Amino acid sequence: MIITLYKVGKDERTYYYTVHDRQPVLDAPCAICASWRVGLGKERERLHRFESLSDRDRMIRRLIARRIKDGYKILYTFSRGGLSLGTDSLPSGSEPTYPSPEAAALRAR
Repeated sequence: MIITLYKVGKDERTYYYTVHDRQPVLDAPCAICASWRVGLGKERERLHRFESLSDRDRMIRRLIARRIKDGYKILYTFSRGGLSLGTDSLPSGSEPTYPSPEAAALRAR
């Protein structure tokens, strides 16, 4: 799963924020990585570890909702399936610009 958000700041620079689950960890059954950068600058990351999928999903929803509240818009989403993220908890106006097949199926419900 990967979700990328962006916003253009007052200084006309583009800010990116990405949440993904590409990186497995040895000390927890579930993990997500949040990364952020400005323009083409150096990316910084923070790894979040969880004992359950529900805790992981709750953190994903919290991170995305916080960024959307800060003015970010969804740029890209992709899911391999099995992720329990729904669009019901995201604020309105947060439709993906390039929706994945999974996102299109969720909107059709």
